[in-house]
Amino acid sequence: MTVSSTTPWQAGPAHLRAVVVGVVAVAGALLFRSPTLLVLATPFAIVAVWSTATRPARDPSLVGRVGPPTVREGEATTWTGQLTDAGGVDHVVGVAPLRNWLEPRPRSGVAVRDVSTVIASVAIPMRSIRWGRHDLGPIRVACVSTWGAFRWTARDVGHRVVTLPLPAVFDAAPSSHHSNGLVGLTRSARPGDGTEFAGLRPFQSGDRLRRINWRRSLRSGELHVTATYADQDTHVALFVDAQADFGDSGGIDGAASSIDTSVRAAGAIAEHFLLRGDRVSLRVFGSRVPASVAPASGRAHLRRILDALASIEPPTYRPLQRGAPRGDMVRGDALAIMLSPLVSSTALDWAISLASHGLTVAVIDTLPGDVHVSDDPSTGLAWRIRLLERRVEMRAVQRVGIPVLGWDGPGSLDPFLREVARRASAPRMARR
Repeated sequence: MTVSSTTPWQAGPAHLRAVVVGVVAVAGALLFRSPTLLVLATPFAIVAVWSTATRPARDPSLVGRVGPPTVREGEATTWTGQLTDAGGVDHVVGVAPLRNWLEPRPRSGVAVRDVSTVIASVAIPMRSIRWGRHDLGPIRVACVSTWGAFRWTARDVGHRVVTLPLPAVFDAAPSSHHSNGLVGLTRSARPGDGTEFAGLRPFQSGDRLRRINWRRSLRSGELHVTATYADQDTHVALFVDAQADFGDSGGIDGAASSIDTSVRAAGAIAEHFLLRGDRVSLRVFGSRVPASVAPASGRAHLRRILDALASIEPPTYRPLQRGAPRGDMVRGDALAIMLSPLVSSTALDWAISLASHGLTVAVIDTLPGDVHVSDDPSTGLAWRIRLLERRVEMRAVQRVGIPVLGWDGPGSLDPFLREVARRASAPRMARR
């Protein structure tokens, strides 16, 4: 039950107006002996008496629901109010407040339904245009009796819709780098249980019977088995910088801010690698609510990552985080991808720290190209100086072997993944 408060049946302006006009007109007709005033007062008197006689005897009962409670960007959800004991109700009105990222239909957020039975309902569709967790209420519901004489009102609160980010279009043609896992779709360089043909060899103790190659065995007179390369997976560790949001966000149909680009790009990268059978982890730093998702694979894990991305809320004020991550935060030979507008040097410090522990790191720059800071000349000058410093920091990071890439959708990581695949077998120095 989400209804927070209700108001019993009360006389509305139409009923009070009919009563006042009827009484005053009848009194004037009797006082001034004017048949004309009596004729004018008769309809008001009839409506007042009729409305009073048909006044609903019981208060309705309202139950509000939202379905579906979780949608993707651009999809719609519907608030539905179910009314029982609606005897004597002529029509019901639902009013939804206007929200930044929810577009009701109609745009006014007002829905009106006629009532002919004791059970009635009113529905307000709403389209979510930006990822996040959005409150729908309070939604006001009003029931009106015949002639609009009496009104019953209620407030429905506590509803929230979770909007998952719509991953951007992304694909990577090159295969990812070598990993220690054995469950993915990428062919490993070492033999093992997989699907990629590696050759034929004599049967050994422990080989599976289904691996026996009977044609070769019959020709040679001894058992031979089909050898394969092991299937490997890749651990892709995503890091999202949510310390601040730069640029204007127009939702799914408009411009994208820095966090919009980071969230949608992270969702696209996670979806791409998870559908390949790889493992993906997520860590968000700088958000009001810290979010961290352990590495796993599968479609259910993609939903967990999108839920964590939808919970990101940039703080209104937070001191810049200077601490670097621990070396054991990402284990194994992982592929670390940092998504950040790079206005703060925190993300670059983290990237350098991860690379120093032997991880392959790439940084994706998500700062929009048309950030409007302020009309104040001093603020504009400070912003230009910070952009120059940012450019110097990016060059310094690139000199130590960490690429800084822009997000352009499909193929954004192809040059980086090709270089990673080329260097996969080369020895690297790592600090333990």
